Amino acid sequence: MHLTRLALTNFRNYAHLELDLAPGVSLLQGNNACGKTNLLEAIFYLATAHSPHAGAERELMRWGASDEPIPFARVETQVVRRNGVRTQLEIVLVQAAEEHRGDDEARRSSARVTKRIKVNGVGKRALDLLGELNAVLFLPEDLDLVFGSPGDRRRYLDTTLSQIDPRYGRALSKYNQVVEQRNSLLRDFRERAYNPTELAVWDEQLIAEGTYLIARRAETVTRYNQLTTDIHPRLTDGREQLRLVYQPSVPLDAPSLALPLSEGGVGGGDIAASFARQLESLRPRELGAAVTLVGPHRDDLRFLIDRVPQTIAYSIDAITYASRGQGRTIALSLKLAEVALMRAETGEDPVLLLDDVMSELDAQRRAALAQTVIDAPQAIITATDLEDFSPEFLEKARVLQMCDGTIL
Repeated sequence: MHLTRLALTNFRNYAHLELDLAPGVSLLQGNNACGKTNLLEAIFYLATAHSPHAGAERELMRWGASDEPIPFARVETQVVRRNGVRTQLEIVLVQAAEEHRGDDEARRSSARVTKRIKVNGVGKRALDLLGELNAVLFLPEDLDLVFGSPGDRRRYLDTTLSQIDPRYGRALSKYNQVVEQRNSLLRDFRERAYNPTELAVWDEQLIAEGTYLIARRAETVTRYNQLTTDIHPRLTDGREQLRLVYQPSVPLDAPSLALPLSEGGVGGGDIAASFARQLESLRPRELGAAVTLVGPHRDDLRFLIDRVPQTIAYSIDAITYASRGQGRTIALSLKLAEVALMRAETGEDPVLLLDDVMSELDAQRRAALAQTVIDAPQAIITATDLEDFSPEFLEKARVLQMCDGTIL
């Protein structure tokens, strides 16, 4: 798939932008703080309905937009699939009318923002947007996938899977709602008598949705391991191999994690049974803490580095012992595997978005990433310095100059 155009209004530092896009590589070159990252953020926002940087929707609206009669921001694009089908995507953020008083900073900090999503002009939910545009985003801060919190790693898996599996997105949304409602009930039991019948209703839903999330994550991590078997040695000159280890909070043996998925549902009877037993075992602790202590919201993902060839069999836990260079290589391997995974799952190549990552890599890793990018149906790259790219790469790319939110 590829994008033919991108239109921004009052998004971040863009008052208005109309950009025609073409298949192949588009390289956006400009100084820091000129809007390069914001442009990639807008595309990823259209793919996932979530920003990789903003903590709240109001942060996406341009400074000064609050002075307009109806403060709003709009992002639009047109997606063309391999079969020629075109899809128009639009997200509009509107600030509530009653919030337009006071100074600009006060308005932005307290404003309520409504998000409206349209696909081909028809209003949709955020869940319905997922899968209309698949995008893989490379960021300098991808090191957080390795050295960050378990929440960073869960969020990465969730974002990837929600783009390629609509059922996963629905299950995740329902699961998060169930956890919130279940936690609320556990807090209520601090003030009144514990009623196991009330909790059983939420336990049943927690297990049903959580089982699918666990099984799908486990299957995906297995696929990642198959893909990184070839990818990671290319990035390390054959010296290292990477293994991903999924760590669900529900205790499971290896055969349970390998259960296949089917159209009729997850073959996850063992997962569901173990989930139920763990909930029962942790019941006293959950009543005391008033929070749900087991489930996909407490899973983690580990990275093991194996030396090749191995004279002594050992593995390095990357989260604890890897260098920053090794962490950067792991993150790059994950992203390249994500590209292959999306292609295999959807039959479409994702749009690649690279935010000034070439400057973070050495020559070998730049070459490996450049080879993936140059062969992609569409890649949009930002850079401050064109010297990070080979002459052959620049010859094939469409180079655009950016300055203060405009394309020169």
